[in-house]
Amino acid sequence: MILEVALPVNINQNFDYISDENVKIGCRVIVPFGKKKLTGFVVDIKEKSQKSLKKIIKVVDDEPLLNDELLELAKWISEYYLCSQGVALNLILPSTSKIAAKKVETLNRRSPFEPFLIHTSEQKNSIGKITEALEKNQFKSFLLFGPNDSGKTEIYIQAIDYCIKNNYSAIYLVPDVSLLSQFKELLRNNFGEAVGVWHSGLSQKEKNQFLSRLISSEIKVVLGSRSAIFLPLKNPKLFILDEEDDSFYKNIQSPKYHARDVATQRAKITKGVVVLGSATPSIETYYKTKIGEIELLKLTERIEKRPLPKISAINLKYTKRFAITKPLKYAMTNALLQKKQIFLLVNRRGWATTVKCSVCQNIIKCPKCSIPLVAHKNPSGLLCHYCGYKQNFIVHKCSVCSGALIYTGFGTEKVEEIVKKIFPSTEIIRIDSDSEIPYSKMFQIMKSGKSCILIGTQIVAKGFDFPDLTVVGIINACSGLYSADFRSAERTFSLLTHSIGRCGRGSSTGQVMIQTDNPEHYAIKYAAEFDYESFYEHEAAYRKEFLWPPFIKLISITLSGKNEKMVISQSEKLAEKLDGITGLTVLGPVPKVASYLAGKYRWQILLKLKEGDFPVVRAELLRIADSHRKKDINIIFDADPLETV
Repeated sequence: MILEVALPVNINQNFDYISDENVKIGCRVIVPFGKKKLTGFVVDIKEKSQKSLKKIIKVVDDEPLLNDELLELAKWISEYYLCSQGVALNLILPSTSKIAAKKVETLNRRSPFEPFLIHTSEQKNSIGKITEALEKNQFKSFLLFGPNDSGKTEIYIQAIDYCIKNNYSAIYLVPDVSLLSQFKELLRNNFGEAVGVWHSGLSQKEKNQFLSRLISSEIKVVLGSRSAIFLPLKNPKLFILDEEDDSFYKNIQSPKYHARDVATQRAKITKGVVVLGSATPSIETYYKTKIGEIELLKLTERIEKRPLPKISAINLKYTKRFAITKPLKYAMTNALLQKKQIFLLVNRRGWATTVKCSVCQNIIKCPKCSIPLVAHKNPSGLLCHYCGYKQNFIVHKCSVCSGALIYTGFGTEKVEEIVKKIFPSTEIIRIDSDSEIPYSKMFQIMKSGKSCILIGTQIVAKGFDFPDLTVVGIINACSGLYSADFRSAERTFSLLTHSIGRCGRGSSTGQVMIQTDNPEHYAIKYAAEFDYESFYEHEAAYRKEFLWPPFIKLISITLSGKNEKMVISQSEKLAEKLDGITGLTVLGPVPKVASYLAGKYRWQILLKLKEGDFPVVRAELLRIADSHRKKDINIIFDADPLETV
């Protein structure tokens, strides 16, 4: 038989092979491809082919792991994110391993006599709308919009319960692996052995056992991070994305898919329901509620009518630039005297964020990236946060003029060091991508109610529910505002709002101290006032005037290579050709902000077009790009990029 096989290569076509065995569509096969052996996916069976064909090497699956629904989803991913069908399918099922025998976990479920915690009429209305759409078996997309601690999670739980009782299944996504411990406990208390947890940290054996339980329909609810959206769940009808605006839902590797858009498309295919939840929806998502593509479900108050925390802005222009200002220190002291918990947001890792010469002002940069190195104390050295380059010692003299070096800026390590000196007898927990303490341990300490100070980056700012946390200090609220990217204000507003939302979720009133040198900036002002609608109107007016999403579609093209002249030349030639496509506005080429990364030079072309023109433009875009590919030049597409610099 002749098999049409989709391969995970950057060539926009499929390939035909001969098989002596009977193979079904949706199975994986290992095939020869040039001098390599690749795992591909059977997407069609043909009666004849016009080419001389090679034989497959091995059949991986006896039965298809990819059904028609997932094959259709992969086709959409291929078209939307400008990649081959094989690359798209490789996202869904990348492993060549056989699926292992199933391993059953015995888990408890909440007693059927214990009621769900529905407190408000708004919650009842929201769950009613969601279950009505599930009952009608029709595609529907909702935005569950409300302040932190307004009861969104309990609505998710009731929607999942409805699915299980009606023999449907559900996927519940959280933006970061750090949140899985909290939600795993919650879901398993409610649904026991029907829950499976999926994330990149699982071993291959654990993944195979998980897939076996999934295929046998033991798992009805999947809790996971971004990639869980592709799992071959039986009869999936409910797709939940908590904190839908989080950038972690966007894949940083090619193809650069967004889990929110993939979930929406999968729900369209399965006639399912998407629930996007956030206190700070992305501008694009909220715009879709305005034009009727998404139905808005609004929660206006916190559970049990808990008061919002008291917020104070500390203007750094009029105080000494200490990491911990006097007002923040006073608030922290009072909280510790009451045996409460404190969270300090420091959205930079390391000890000192910049190392520069006091004489010639030379900044020490990564030799592979030309990005300023960040000083770390434990372990001691200078680290590049882009490529991972490390210099295992702290330098004291400038390599250019031998002048003394100055270590400036606050990272999480320096703030931890300062706080330990101020509160030596208090337990301090630092959580960032460098810290040794696991997220699960941090979660257990905070849930225990033990008085402590939690210092962390944005990975701590979203999703966690700590009732005894009563003070939040934001060390430098303006650190993200000075980016050239058009989304900088939105990111700042979201981060501040979610950080504030960690506070006052128990019986005690919370207090938030925002340290900033620009308290009148609209992102900071509206975050402090809990006023998303005013922020949206301000931000949408700016984007409409200058034609940024959601009022235009963006496609980013990055060209990279080791030869700078060749990268520039190919970028210029490609941009010139693209400029001839009707309906396309071409910006660039320009060097990326990190123009030299991991030993490669990077230039960018940014395309603006109307959403409706994309299907026509796509084919011409791929044709022109393929004609400009060179052996040593990598071309990467990013549809709907989250970063444009």
